[in-house]
Order: sequence, then C-alpha cells, then structure tokens
Amino acid sequence: MAQRRFPTRTSLLTAALLAPLAATSAAQSAPPHTTPVAATATTTDHPAPWTDRVQIQSGPAGALKRMHAPDVALRIVTPDDSEALTPKGLALLFSGNEPDYFQRNNLPGSIIEGQASPAITLMPNVAKALVGGYFRYAPDALPAQTSTLRFSADTWALVHQGNTRKDPLYRLNHSSTIQQRRADGSLAEIISCNDSDDRATLGAWQADDYARLKGAAQMITMKCIEKLVKRIPAMYPRPLAAEDVSAYADGAAPPARVRVYAALGRTTTLYTDAACREDYRDRIDVKYNNAGDKGLLGIPSTEALRSKENQRFSTLSYQEYEVPGGKPLIFEARFDASSRVYCDGKLSGQFVAGPGQDYEVEFEVADKICRLHIRQVHADGSMTPQQSRATPTICEGTRAPVRIEPRQEMQVLLFTPGKLQIQDATQNSAQQQLSDDASANAALQQVLQQASSTPGTRLCIVTPGSTYSSPLRDALWNRVLESPQALPSLWLEAAAVTPSHSAAAGAQVDLATAMTHCKAIPIKEFAAY
Repeated sequence: MAQRRFPTRTSLLTAALLAPLAATSAAQSAPPHTTPVAATATTTDHPAPWTDRVQIQSGPAGALKRMHAPDVALRIVTPDDSEALTPKGLALLFSGNEPDYFQRNNLPGSIIEGQASPAITLMPNVAKALVGGYFRYAPDALPAQTSTLRFSADTWALVHQGNTRKDPLYRLNHSSTIQQRRADGSLAEIISCNDSDDRATLGAWQADDYARLKGAAQMITMKCIEKLVKRIPAMYPRPLAAEDVSAYADGAAPPARVRVYAALGRTTTLYTDAACREDYRDRIDVKYNNAGDKGLLGIPSTEALRSKENQRFSTLSYQEYEVPGGKPLIFEARFDASSRVYCDGKLSGQFVAGPGQDYEVEFEVADKICRLHIRQVHADGSMTPQQSRATPTICEGTRAPVRIEPRQEMQVLLFTPGKLQIQDATQNSAQQQLSDDASANAALQQVLQQASSTPGTRLCIVTPGSTYSSPLRDALWNRVLESPQALPSLWLEAAAVTPSHSAAAGAQVDLATAMTHCKAIPIKEFAAY
C-alpha cells in the first residue's frame, strides 16, 4: 500500500494544460534570445493577475568551464570540427575501441541562429498557457509572494556519430532546466530535461527548413512540460485544509502519534507543524542507528510491524513520536549519500495529522522501485493508506516559525591565497591546514568524506571573493554540486564576514572570526541544492 494523493483530476488537468502546445509550437522558429528575457503575457487592459506573481523567463544556462557557451541556438558539430580537435585529427579521436564522444559533443561547431533551443522560445510560450490555465483551475493557489520560472538552455546540438566522414549520422543532443526561484532569487525547485536519442543524416535534419528538428523540438517540449505539469501543484500549492479543533477545550487538540521505520543506509525525515520544508516546528531524521533507542508510545501493532518482527537475520529498528494534532506533517525519504544509491524523484508527502490519531511511515524498496508508505493505524491494528499531497517547494511562511539556532554539526572552511584552513564548529576541535594546490586534493576529499558520513553536517565556506578560484576551491565546488544532500553548504565572501566584527576594514579574516560568524547563521540558510 503506497501513499495516496489527494484527488486532483490529474489526467484531465494535464490534457487541458497541454492543449495549447500545437498552437504555440508554430512560434518556435522565432530568433533566440541571448540574454534572459521575461516571457510575459500579451499586454491588455486587464492583464492576468498571475503574471504579477509568477514571471516566466528564458535564457542560457549558467556559465561553465567548457569549450563553448550554452546553446541558445542550434550547434552543429561535423567531422571537420572533430578533425581540428588535435593535430592527429580523427585518427587520435578514434584511437580506442570507443570514440571520445564527450570531447566531440563539446566542440564549438557552427551556430545556426535561426533554430533556437526549445528552452528559449517554445517551452516558455507553452508554459505561459500552462501556468495561466493552472491558476484558472486553482485560483486559491496564486502565491502572495513573487517567484520566477526560468527556462535555461544548456545543450541544443547536432553532433556527428561514428568514425567515418562519409554521410555520418547526427545525433540531436538536448538538455535544459526549469528553475523555480523564490522572490529573493534562491532556488526552490529544478526540473531537468534531457534527450539524446534521435539520429539522422545531416541532410535529413536540414530538409524542408529543418522540419525534422522542429518536430523533435515539439516532442521534447511536450515531455519537459509534462514534468512541469506534475510539479506545478507542489510549486504553487492550494491551501491545505486545516483540522477543525473548535470541539476541543480552548482549541487545544490532543497530539497524534507516528511510528517511523528505519533501515540501514536510508533516512526518513519528519517535519512537524510544517507548511513546507523551510517553515516547520521540529525536524527529526530517523536513521537505522538512532531508531529504537528511546521509549515507544504504544501505537497498536500492525501487520507491517509483525512482518518485520518475523524476518530472520534482521534487527528491527523503528521509533514512535508524538506530534501536534491538527497540524500538517511532512515526511520525506532518501538513501544516505554513503550508500551510493538513489531513488528516481522525490519521496515526500504532506498531510494534516488528525488529533489523537496514529500513523506509521515506511520507506520501502522492492523490485527496484522506491515507495514511501504513509498509513493511518486504527485501534485494532488495521491500517488504511493515508492521503497526502506533494510537499510544497515554497510557501508563504504563515504557519509555525522556523526554529533557528546555531548549527553544531558544521565545518568551517576558510580560503586565503595559497592556504585552506578547516575546523569543526564544536569547541576545542583541532584545526587542519592544507596547502591550496592540487597535491592536497586527496586530503580535502578525505575531510569531505568524513563530513558527509556524519548526518547533518553543514559546510560554511569563506572565500576571498566571488571570482576566487584555486585548485581546492574548485574541487570543493564540484564535490558540493555532486552531493548537495550529503554536503549542504553556504558560501560566503570574506567582505561579508569582516564588517560584523571588530576587525579593521580590509583586514584578512581569520578562522576564529569566520567560526563565530558561521555559528550564528540560521540552519535554513544552508540549502542543499
């Protein structure tokens, strides 16, 4: 029994929202924008109210260290481009059994300005109809604060395949993202769209003014927008129905109880009184090594519990918690980074815990499928699936205040030219100093591995400035991007640290100053993107 979602007529809504695609696709041949441009609705005397709250933009993806800029227009890589890669040309490129496709895919090639990436023109136009249709369907979901949906073009290229120059096939490579950003610019949600399967000769791609390419762009847009359709209710949620507590004395509802099962290498997180992941009362991370070490609350035994008790060669691990009744709960489950396993998509759900009711939560993996089971437990031990909805990615902050306190499990990393200093935020911990060059990369990776193996550890990283680059700084940046959940971090510039302390203007920040500053930063600032 998997968790149930609140009924939303998803299939009918999806069909209605995607209906404008055919009409909108005709506009995809418009010239591409090379800078982010807001895709706003057509100006009228009475503009749609949602356009004041949700801005739709498009533009190139963020700059990366590679051989070409993000593809806002079609890039074609031919054998001639590959031949220029090295003096030895194609012979070196195909010296092994497998061609070096990565290098070839990233060659600059030739740019066809008239064929824009679908992330630049087609997707934003379809998204306008999608978002407008959603808010007509759910007007109570219109957010009070502004946000942005940004379509970022990364790859849009035809790249030759094989090791022959005679009429080779060309593969269409596409990648782009849809980013939902809050009013302050911070990232709330990201949707990745990647397609690299369609192949044909270059002549076939270019025939009839790139007709095949335009058809592929429409299909890619459809697949990407379908992902957005599924996430829109979480990006812009309707108000969660509150529990009526008027029947209780002074409106004080009795607590609810929840049993959370644990398993090795997995973490189930419970947020109480939670409007969203940033607005909650308490956060509890239930792991295999911390479940079952406290007193249980007497939630009735269920078939799931008895089944686990009867399993041979396994140690039963679970914990029971008391949570506020009549308040929303959020559960989310994931594999620990050290397990090197992950689930496709987020396992998360939100619902209002009934006063005096019992629940149990289980993160299960069966037949290579991840499931988050949320069940209501009745007095006789029987169970029914608990209806839940997708956890909001952003919220208005009208419910419980976030509990802000200094983070204890944290490492401070201070970069100064030629040197990296590291220290745990706990008292009397030893400092570690590394020479900021490639020879110290192995030592840095060991430090980061130890940090990620301790649940809850944050990294507070101070650099001389936003443009600072060094071997260890770049290695740290790449590692954080690879493991955002295991190593949530906050990057600060030294200039932002110094003014809050007594040091003279322009003085170099020392580790003690950085430590004091970092320990005072609220936990919610350490976002795991």
